[in-house]
Order: sequence, then structure tokens, then C-alpha cells
Amino acid sequence: MARRDESAPDEVPNYAGRLLAAIWSLTIASAVFLTLRMYCRLTRNRALWWDDWLLIASWITVLISTALLTEGTKWGIGLHFDDMELEKMPTMSLLSYIAGFSTILGAAWSKTSFAVTLLRIADERWTKWLIWFIIISVNVVLGVSGLILWISCWPVTKLWHYDMEGTCWPKEIAERYQTFTSVYSGTLDIVLAILPWKIIWALTINKREKIGVMVAMSMGVFAGIVAFLKIISLGDISDSSCNPQATTVDIKVFGTAEPAISIIAASIPVLRAFIHKHTTQQTRSATFVHLGPYPRSRSTASAKKESDEVLVSSSSRISHTPVDGQNLPLENLEEAGTSASRALGR
Repeated sequence: MARRDESAPDEVPNYAGRLLAAIWSLTIASAVFLTLRMYCRLTRNRALWWDDWLLIASWITVLISTALLTEGTKWGIGLHFDDMELEKMPTMSLLSYIAGFSTILGAAWSKTSFAVTLLRIADERWTKWLIWFIIISVNVVLGVSGLILWISCWPVTKLWHYDMEGTCWPKEIAERYQTFTSVYSGTLDIVLAILPWKIIWALTINKREKIGVMVAMSMGVFAGIVAFLKIISLGDISDSSCNPQATTVDIKVFGTAEPAISIIAASIPVLRAFIHKHTTQQTRSATFVHLGPYPRSRSTASAKKESDEVLVSSSSRISHTPVDGQNLPLENLEEAGTSASRALGR
């Protein structure tokens, strides 16, 4: 934590350098993965869909937060409360609040983006209902978190003008709800990482490909780990020994890391499909999952097996004509799914 080092009273510890190195690394890394995802989409003549736009919006919030925190280091972010210039504190605090709100939005939208991707490949009703529950609940829970950020003091301007007349909630309230938010958010990340295993496991495609797909679509578990790690630094919110805005460097880093890692995780499956297509031109097999309902005219088991077999066999002679009105999320099977549908008379 960015706490004052009492053993070195003559030194003025400044954690701004560590903060900037962390948040800019995360912002740039997520930008690279997001750009590659968009490149894969557009070079395949695929129109961007809702999951892509949500991911772009999420990255914009990360960039806004990083830019605000960078500006905030000029006003005292990274310094201990006792070492700050009093006249700079209102600006520093306001920048911190806006940056924190931006990362909350980014976390909600990045998780929603991946959930929307799963919604498009889920083939069972209960799975779709579960995904819808995740989409709604994560936006409600994180939305309330962002709201609490702004209504914890009245008038609102007291949030960054500490000597102003007004009232504020006890800091423990914000800390407890943020702890709940981190636990809930991290749990949903893990659920979203596990769901692809359920969707893909029943397919009859090559086992090696199946494992590769499931691993690629489970990278969101790292965003969940970050959400849990953020809990460690939440104690600074209610730290009565100093102003919390001066000692929450770790929270700012974890807050940026959660949406940034979610963006990277959501981009990896698309990149894997794109790379796999160009490295297995001669011996391609279906790389991802069936992207539509199985035929209902036959028994479920036989229809599923036949559909998967057609999916595998057709992948070596795929047409590169885009599917009108669709932008299916997993690149190889966008085309394989179309060929399979035609072969089955759908």
C-alpha cells in the first residue's frame, strides 16, 4: 500500500511513478489486443457487433481513467496526505473520483461484452437465462457502486472540498459495499470463464482443438483474480489515519487492471481463431463451437453428432463469403456453421 514510510522522515515518498507505469502498461496492452481483435474482424469482412462495441467503450473508459490519473499525479496523486499541498487537493480528489467511476463503467461493460458473446453461442435455454442474469446483475451491482461513489457526501462537492460544510457517510459503508462488489464481480468472471467449457465440452470435435478453445475462452478468470486481489487494498477507504484519496494507489492500479484484463481475455478467442485459420490451411478442423441450434427434426443426440461431423468435414472447404446480418463471434466456425447449415438443409 502507498503508506507513508515513518522510518525515513526526511524523504517524501511518491508512488506516482509506480502508478503510471502500471496503468499505462495495462492500457497499452489492452489496446493492442483490442486493435488485433478489430483487425481480425474487419479483414474477414465482418461488421462489428454489440460485443465489439461494448469492448471498445470499455477500453475508452480505461483510457479516460488513465489520462485523468496521469494528470492527477501533477496535483498530488501518489503522495501521502501529509505531503500534499492543500490548495491542490480538491483538484486531485475530483480527478480521482472521475477516474474511479470510469473504471467501474469499464469493468461492467467489459464483462457484459464477453457475456453477449457467450449469449450468441449458447444453445440451451437455461444457459441463456443464466447469461442474461449475469448481464443484468453485473451492471446493477457495479452501477450502484458507481452511484455510491458520488452520493456518499452531501452536497456532492464536499467529496473534493474537505473543509466544506456538509455530511458524509462513514467510510466503512463504501468499503463494505466495494468488498461485496469485488467478490461478486470476481465470482461472475469465473462463472463466465467456466460457461464455455459447458458449451464446448459436448461437441465431437477434435479433443486437442476442444481444449485449446476452452482455454482461450477462459482467460477471463484472471480478471476475477484481480477483482479478488483488489479486496486487499480496500481497507484504505476507511483508513482514518489519513485522507484515503492519497493512499489508494493500489486500488487505482487494481481498478484499471480489472477492465483491461477483461478486454484482453475477451479478445484472445477471436485472435486464436484468426491465427489458427492461417496456420492450418491444409489440415483444418473445426476450431470452436456450433453457432446455432441443432436440427429439431431428429433426435437430439443423433442430430448433434451429425451436425458436428458436418461441421468438421466442411471446414476444409469453407467459402469466404460473409454471412449477411451476422457477425458470429468465433471466426472459423462463422463459415463452418454456414456450410454445416446448408449441408443439413437449414
